[in-house]
Amino acid sequence: MLKLTNEAGDPFLRGKTAIVNGASGGIGRAITEALLENGALVSAAYNKGQGVIDDLVQGYGRERVVGFRVDLLSDDYATAIERVVARTKEWTGRIDALINASGIWRIAAFLREEERAVHMIWRVNYFGAYSFAQKALPHMLTQGGNIINIASTSAIRGGGHQVSYSATKAALVALTQGLAEEFANRGIRVNAISPGPTDTPALDQYYDSHAKELLVRSLPIGRLCRPVDVANAVLGVLSNEYVTGENIALHGGRHP
Repeated sequence: MLKLTNEAGDPFLRGKTAIVNGASGGIGRAITEALLENGALVSAAYNKGQGVIDDLVQGYGRERVVGFRVDLLSDDYATAIERVVARTKEWTGRIDALINASGIWRIAAFLREEERAVHMIWRVNYFGAYSFAQKALPHMLTQGGNIINIASTSAIRGGGHQVSYSATKAALVALTQGLAEEFANRGIRVNAISPGPTDTPALDQYYDSHAKELLVRSLPIGRLCRPVDVANAVLGVLSNEYVTGENIALHGGRHP
């Protein structure tokens, strides 16, 4: 992964605090590690994957990374998110970045989608990110900050058999663009990163080795997106103070 430095030669995120929503997922873990490797302190919000959080704490120390369990499907999820934001501010005195990487991917025929499952997808993919942004933004108003939402190339061109997933990611991009315009004059930048097919355990739920091979053949770059590719894109956005309101697609040459 990228390791960037500031003018003094220190890690460029030293002295900064970030919240990662979905820190135990394949992409979320890579982002969390990239932030830590570049000097940040991280509040790692997660639901499942306690072992991942334990590994991060063991590897980087409790003084650098703290885990917070948040079940985005619970009735009091907004209160839990508010608690994470408040405790993060108490911990370091600031919130410089919020990365929304939590997500659910479902493949299902549209006419067979169940309403409960659709509500789950919207809660995790959109309303969780919405609530984290709403709670974190007030703490960024006096110092500036960054919000990066992990969307999908399906947000650019919706796919069959993943209609609701595509819709939630498109909404996330629209949220990104609206917030970017509203808060740019307060020193807050908001961007989205949209990976294409990414080599994570979620992909393994629907693609066997043969299907993966066919998928790779369809990508001009010749391989799947990797979590570290997304993490490097996050670092690139954080390091460029003029980028806001963008949806950066990591499509490997296969334009949506």
